[in-house]
Amino acid sequence: MMKSLIGRVVLVLFLFATFQSYLLAAEEEWELKRDRDNIQVYTRSVEGSPYDAVRTITVADDVRLSSFVALIVDAEACPDWADRCAESYVIEQVSDTENYVYTHNDLPFPVKDRDVVSHVIWTQEPNTLIVEMNSQAVAGRHEEVRGRLRLQMAQASWRFEPLGGGQIRIISDAHIDPGSALPSWVTNMLLVDTPFETMKSLVEEVRNPKYRDAQLGFIQDE
Repeated sequence: MMKSLIGRVVLVLFLFATFQSYLLAAEEEWELKRDRDNIQVYTRSVEGSPYDAVRTITVADDVRLSSFVALIVDAEACPDWADRCAESYVIEQVSDTENYVYTHNDLPFPVKDRDVVSHVIWTQEPNTLIVEMNSQAVAGRHEEVRGRLRLQMAQASWRFEPLGGGQIRIISDAHIDPGSALPSWVTNMLLVDTPFETMKSLVEEVRNPKYRDAQLGFIQDE
């Protein structure tokens, strides 16, 4: 059991380091693509990949950390706020802060729908109370679905930073290999429209009473 625990800790550190290394190494390279409704969407190139990474930022007022986490961990609610999300559910709940999630994304015709199995890990820094969720696509945990292209490389994160006075800065990062060439209009949609609409809906949906008063044992609010 001790070896298993140590291995899991090492995996968490590896996933965190890998994801942060390419997203935070060159902040100055982020290019602003949209600034509207207090939401900024940026993209930047990723060394060794033909596909750009995307970052979305906003600041929410009068919302608790636990509320945001409760919304995102409610996998089945994904279609209510995540743009293009048609279906999502937990495959395996390892612990309160770790699970495997299946997600089906509906893409416009004639592009084939995508799906992904993600290994999701939550952490909170005890001093700053910053909450982070990091997810990485994994293989072999869910049978492939006919008519859907399974993503093999997909990394995403959410970061919630308390600013004081009831404000929280929200940062969403993602870097995805779609698995095949996409029309330019679909690529633009996925890099700008989809993250923008997702962030906008997230801030609206989190005020649902179901999440507004949520209490989570692994999250400390201000």
